[in-house]
Amino acid sequence: MRNRSKNFSFLKSLAVLLMLSATSLSGGQTIAQHEYMNPDSPGVNRGRASANYQKGLQAFQIGDYVQAVNFMKLAQNDDPSNKKVCHMLALAYAEAGDTYNANMWFGSALTLDYNYVECRNNYGLFLRKTGKTYEAERAFEECIKSSPKYPDAHYHLGEMLRDKGDLDSAIEQFNDAIRCNPNYFDALQDLGLAMYQKYSSGLCDISESLQKLQEAERLIPDNPMIHYYLGNVYCSNSQFDAAEAEYRKALQCDAKFTAANYEFGRVRYYRGDVDRCLLAMREAEKVTPVYAESKKYPAVALDKLKCYKAACCEVKGLGIEAVDTYKEAVAMQNSVDRVETLAKIKSLEKALRSGSRKKVTYDMAEVQALVKRGVFEIEGGNYEAAKKTYGRILEMYPECYEAVQHLGELQEISGDLNGAIAKYQQAQALRPNFGAAYFNLGVILEKMGLASDAGMMYQKFHEIDGKYPYDPRHIVSIQQDDVRKRAREIEFKKRGY
Repeated sequence: MRNRSKNFSFLKSLAVLLMLSATSLSGGQTIAQHEYMNPDSPGVNRGRASANYQKGLQAFQIGDYVQAVNFMKLAQNDDPSNKKVCHMLALAYAEAGDTYNANMWFGSALTLDYNYVECRNNYGLFLRKTGKTYEAERAFEECIKSSPKYPDAHYHLGEMLRDKGDLDSAIEQFNDAIRCNPNYFDALQDLGLAMYQKYSSGLCDISESLQKLQEAERLIPDNPMIHYYLGNVYCSNSQFDAAEAEYRKALQCDAKFTAANYEFGRVRYYRGDVDRCLLAMREAEKVTPVYAESKKYPAVALDKLKCYKAACCEVKGLGIEAVDTYKEAVAMQNSVDRVETLAKIKSLEKALRSGSRKKVTYDMAEVQALVKRGVFEIEGGNYEAAKKTYGRILEMYPECYEAVQHLGELQEISGDLNGAIAKYQQAQALRPNFGAAYFNLGVILEKMGLASDAGMMYQKFHEIDGKYPYDPRHIVSIQQDDVRKRAREIEFKKRGY
């Protein structure tokens, strides 16, 4: 599960600072700041200090932190007892990379007002960024002591506790942040994810995680991360249609969201749809890891992505492309995974050699072009045209797995589950060693209410692929229920009922 450690950014607190700047600078007379005063300071001039403070804020907003420091110093000389000026000096120094002066001015602002929670919260973020995690936690705790209803301190303390692995305490802090601010989007999101982590460990019910993520989605419907994690939750609960819808929403928000493309591709793969999987994996490959890092998106293992691509090519009969892609994956894999991939390469190369003498009666390039066209017709809602396209393919190549599979998909879209399962069974017979075809049959059988039959299909998938792609608890539950049902039937027969 995600380990999304949010790097500190002082721009995050800019909204608070801008509200503060809307009021005139004021502060009581004190000598607490005397040690930082310029000996040549002309004395208090709050009007001039306010003007320089505003100029400093503008410089800070555009990222000119050196100029921001200069203006804030002028403001501080004219109004040395103003805590807001000291706070902004600390923020500007921190963004400029001057940790010594940043630390000094945070201390100065907190000396002027020990209960200045906005400053202490930012000081905690600064300490966290500089690696002083213990001191950062203490800063957030001190914020909460002085102002229990300040949501940011609860949230950031929750982040730190989560990163330490203390999920229970983190959840408590996220809940406190939401109680202080019911519309706190980040807290709702992270609360849902923390509960998901607990669910993954078998410590809580998935419905709790789902509820919090849905609340976050309601608040920020255009946030791709929320849709992505909702998709993950739905996959864990074997709700693949809902998961696919969430991944699509995530990609509508950001088409370059690599992890969403990858997970969308995986869902389609296990529904037997190698075409959309291949398209999604290719889209994911186009985006540089730097973009994902800049957006703080979850990372994608490139070797696994390439293995999915290669598997799709293999099912589609593109043997040479499959071999080449597996070889690319091998170069990235560890020694354990490499053994399995090398075995696949060897098997494929042998099959390519043995099949080289077979006479092909159809144009492979034309078939693949038509398959792709049919996929785009389905995506565009032009279902009748897609049926004609796949019918044309089957006239050319009656054993085309993709055409039969997509015809099953069209039946499923229309609500004809009996027709869909007939096509899916036909597709599975064309690729008897393709585990995902059995997994897809399990999904459609569940939709039809045939849980016992679905359990058998999932078991067949497990025998071929070796492990389930998502949380297996739902599938295991189906299989256990079937075993108990059969045991009861046997017992009833013994007793003559």
